Amino acid sequence: MKKLLLILVILPTVLFSQNHSIDTMNLEMIGTTLFENVSSNTYYNTNDSCVVSWSVVEVLLPNGWEYSFCFPDCYPIGQASDQDNFMPNEQIYLGCHFYPHQIPGFGTIKLEIITNGIYTDTVTWNGIINPLTSIQEHTTNKELLKVTDLLGRETKQTNQPLFYIYDDGTVEKRIVIE
Repeated sequence: MKKLLLILVILPTVLFSQNHSIDTMNLEMIGTTLFENVSSNTYYNTNDSCVVSWSVVEVLLPNGWEYSFCFPDCYPIGQASDQDNFMPNEQIYLGCHFYPHQIPGFGTIKLEIITNGIYTDTVTWNGIINPLTSIQEHTTNKELLKVTDLLGRETKQTNQPLFYIYDDGTVEKRIVIE
């Protein structure tokens, strides 16, 4: 009776134990419109021989963006599924690239991976492409209206705090030491 109970407890564990793992299930990519592409990767780890099929199950990308995958080989842009066989104790590169084509936005792709026709995993990549902004210095020719002391009296003195008041409304606080 004890042997039968032991077999009933151990057998399902041996028959149905998961024979792979994925390091990270949710990945992030960040770039600017200057980036040709952004990418992020994780690893698919095998404990035993695995027959793996993968397919893209969700694509939410801005118009004009493209994507590609590497698992373990890099596939052409837009390829949405494939199948491969992996040997025991391998660490297989699993990566995704977004090609934003200078278009800012946020995108998500979900990849479903089915191992040995039994186990289903979903890996998600989120990407953010920020618009590139530039700061241009704005210079104006401002004219000094008057120089005052702390009490608001016009002065030409030095070695004390003074306010330089300009025609564009700006005020500079200066101490000129002579």
